[in-house]
Amino acid sequence: MMNVSDLKLKDEVLPCFDYTNSEQAALRLLSLLQEIPSTETEVLERQAITKGFISNWAVLENFTYRRLDLHEVFAFLESIAVNNTLPNDGKLKITLKLRLSGSERKRLKSKLVQAVLLLNGIYVQYLSRIDKDAFPAGYQVQLQRALLFLNKLNLEASAELIKEDRFTVTKIVELSRRLSTLAQNEIRGFWDFFFTFEAFWSIAKGALANGFTFPCFGTDGILMEEFYHPTLKTPIKNSLTMETEQNVLLLTGPNMSGKSTLLKALGLCVYLARAGFAVPASRCAVPFFSSIAIAVNLNDSLQDGYSHFMAEIMNLKSVVQATEGEGRCFAVFDEIFKGTNTDDARDIIQTTISGLTRRKGSFFLISTHMLQLDEQLSSDDSRNVRKCYIECALDKGFPKFSYRLKGGWSQLRIGKILFEKEGLTELLTSKDETWQHPTVSISSYTQR
Repeated sequence: MMNVSDLKLKDEVLPCFDYTNSEQAALRLLSLLQEIPSTETEVLERQAITKGFISNWAVLENFTYRRLDLHEVFAFLESIAVNNTLPNDGKLKITLKLRLSGSERKRLKSKLVQAVLLLNGIYVQYLSRIDKDAFPAGYQVQLQRALLFLNKLNLEASAELIKEDRFTVTKIVELSRRLSTLAQNEIRGFWDFFFTFEAFWSIAKGALANGFTFPCFGTDGILMEEFYHPTLKTPIKNSLTMETEQNVLLLTGPNMSGKSTLLKALGLCVYLARAGFAVPASRCAVPFFSSIAIAVNLNDSLQDGYSHFMAEIMNLKSVVQATEGEGRCFAVFDEIFKGTNTDDARDIIQTTISGLTRRKGSFFLISTHMLQLDEQLSSDDSRNVRKCYIECALDKGFPKFSYRLKGGWSQLRIGKILFEKEGLTELLTSKDETWQHPTVSISSYTQR
């Protein structure tokens, strides 16, 4: 189970890694982000490939090509793969045809020159200079296969002839016949490699440009140092540790203190680690989770006919079911059960927390406004819960947010303060129609 739509992978996370130069590579990158591997071995393989690109960054840092050239060469080779559009007569007939037809000769020569210069440039500047030993064995095989494909075309010799303006009809015929011998799976296989190559290059560049770090697995607890959400321009970095014995985090703090953002940042780090990507943290060690569920913006499901509360119930049920057996689950619940009345919410939150603390190996992050919950937890449940809050202080009656994660329980209530600061008490009790709204507003002391 991977319920992570609230992370907004395509809109918010993809831009951190997207430095691709073609539509096909961009789609491959999105696929790598959304379609995560099923085993830890596959995840570590992805990490190792990205690290291989970083090790070769002196060669690959300026990897690029003309977008239009790639588009047209791709279409040209694809037409060969699908329809074999090159002349397939005998060598003599092809030569005569090209000599007699100036338009045909110019068209074919233009396509071949474009293909030679693009593919040879990629080969000479990048692929041939890569240290293949920096990559895992499986990817080394893919690299070698791509190099053999390009070598088969004798590109360097053709590029030299083009440079010297000696790319004659005879040479055009030779290259055309060489291309016509390529099998469809060879051409398709090269492009599949190339677009995946560019996608991994883009992941590596994103990791380097943003200062992300690679996570590690094999731990029973969670360790996050200086994590943050990468969409924030000036993020406050926080750290968190959770042990197996305390597998439920209860997060408190007033509205606008940054609880939702912090939970999304943690959820994003766990998801990116699971996808084999680098994460926005200085250090990250997590278990290998088989299921991840992030509920930060859970809304009514009109299509299914669920109310907000029923959507919360069904989400919790799927999370609990995911913890059955040997699977490990990581789940985030932002302001859990806010879709029902306070009395019901208080009772079922207690039941939920008590049940989740017994799901060892899985970890659950829960934010709540039920401040009285701290006193109502049983002593056993309380020992199994990690309590944290996001710091907020009052400065001359105004809330001042630090966005810092602290250990403990917040009892700060600023709802009434904000209500009165906006003049609503006076507005709602005043009968004077000439009353003027105060100049101070919530935006005056809200950072985000």
